[in-house]
Amino acid sequence: MPPKRKRSANDENAEDEPNKRYAYLKPQVRRVPEKTIKAKWTTLPEPVQEKVREMFQALERPVIMRQPNEKKRIEAQSAVQAVVRNLGKRLPRMPFPPITKDSNFDYESALDEHRTLEANLATITDSTDLLKAEIAKEEALLASERRELQDMDKNAKRAEAERKRQMKNEHPILRQLDALPRDSSSAEFTLVNTKPSQASLDELDTDFDIQRLMKQLHGHLQSMQTNTAPLSGLRDAITRSQAALDLFNGSND
Repeated sequence: MPPKRKRSANDENAEDEPNKRYAYLKPQVRRVPEKTIKAKWTTLPEPVQEKVREMFQALERPVIMRQPNEKKRIEAQSAVQAVVRNLGKRLPRMPFPPITKDSNFDYESALDEHRTLEANLATITDSTDLLKAEIAKEEALLASERRELQDMDKNAKRAEAERKRQMKNEHPILRQLDALPRDSSSAEFTLVNTKPSQASLDELDTDFDIQRLMKQLHGHLQSMQTNTAPLSGLRDAITRSQAALDLFNGSND
């Protein structure tokens, strides 16, 4: 006869794998201190005790019918009845948890309550999974916004550094204009210190960039004047044409 193969942890995990897909209640042993039992547990009311006795009697039949021999059935019945009588005598003095209900000793009611609890457990589990997914989504969004904030901070620092660099290369006259006070509440344009400064004019005469800019402006003005020269007599021509049209319309009337 071949030796029996030992059950490994993988075999047990394989058997438990189908059960992991569903939420189910698992029996659990809870150890209650004797001090708590004496202080909070109480005996059952008489109607509930009667249900417990009926449950004890209902347990006799499957135990007796399990025995194929008549003699063993009688022996099993005697043993079970002795245990039931002993439990029945001790039942009025047995302490039970304060949350004990009549349905705890009704098999069908216990099954219904078990199904209800499993359904509630499945609902809570699904809700927990949804909340975890939402939390992960919000955390990812928060991380993305933090990265964007860091990029904006870097861009702002880079822009500030570029502005300072450009200010170092700025022309002295533009610096003087930037230093002029500005009143944002006033809509009028006011020139401050309009008295010509000989020092500023001397700087313009000796500044090569300003001279080059003035030459470009002068060239643009001459080009504009040349382009608009053919239009100088256009106004007089329009006036004469309008007068001729008025005379023509008057003669027709």
